[in-house]
Amino acid sequence: MLPESKYSWYLFHVQVLISGVPQGSIIGALLFTMYTCPLGIIVQRYGIKYHLYADDTQLYISLDPDNELNFSPFLNNLEHCIADIQLSLTQNVIRLNDNKTNIIYLALPHCIKTLKAPALHIGGSSISPNGSVKTTKLRTSTV
Repeated sequence: MLPESKYSWYLFHVQVLISGVPQGSIIGALLFTMYTCPLGIIVQRYGIKYHLYADDTQLYISLDPDNELNFSPFLNNLEHCIADIQLSLTQNVIRLNDNKTNIIYLALPHCIKTLKAPALHIGGSSISPNGSVKTTKLRTSTV
């Protein structure tokens, strides 16, 4: 019997992975970057602005609050873009987490009160605007 150590758990709990990368793996970040690299290409094809963070993708579109009838083409474009992203991720054995997908409309206070903010339809889900969304912020300063 081996003496107890902080590493002994690893010796007795070895598992074979069929897909995926163990959390904390050295190659995990590289593989994730390779698999998610096509996302930027897909989003650019739809003319949508975006930010890619570690495991978070944010898509941005601009809408004219004075022309709510014109929302539909922009939202349809966004829905098609997300469908293509889902397809690409699925082909690379990565799953888009619908539970963490949010939509938020940002507008001036006088516009937001009258805005009829429609939901997005993604796959079989309907995602309604959320009152608050957590986002990643980067603060910089000059020396």
